[in-house]
Amino acid sequence: MNTSLPLLYTNAASPEFLHSLDKQTLTDEQIASCTEEPLAVIQKNEAYKAAHPPIGIYRAASEGSQSRDGGVIAQASSPLSCNLDDGQTLRIARKGDHVTYPDGRTAQIITGAGQANSDLALVGSRLSNGDEIINTLNEGFLFVAREGVSMAADFLPDVNA
Repeated sequence: MNTSLPLLYTNAASPEFLHSLDKQTLTDEQIASCTEEPLAVIQKNEAYKAAHPPIGIYRAASEGSQSRDGGVIAQASSPLSCNLDDGQTLRIARKGDHVTYPDGRTAQIITGAGQANSDLALVGSRLSNGDEIINTLNEGFLFVAREGVSMAADFLPDVNA
């Protein structure tokens, strides 16, 4: 039997990937057919993206995400979910959810994307035992860090300070 292992994603992103995040989704014909108000919004968004290019990403942690010390998020409590290519649906984790270790120990997720982002857990979220989430099965649910734009103070705060 030959089964493939699931793909695990981190926050690593190539310059090409970061550049692809700002690709125009509308065709030139669609833009040309816009009335004044939608065209102004499009132009404002394009100017913002040009002034603040993507410099990094933070992927949302889902069920199946792993920690540096071997823990796994087995059950997530967020109502948000992601769909994998194989059709599997996984819930996105959030601050307060638990990571379970092979020996039965658990640790609570204590940092995330901040209150404005429903305290979703991220690759990089810290755990109550000092461990950290290092990957996720979720490819597409992510937050984009932009040049010159600060993340909220409660977005992955430093718990060692």
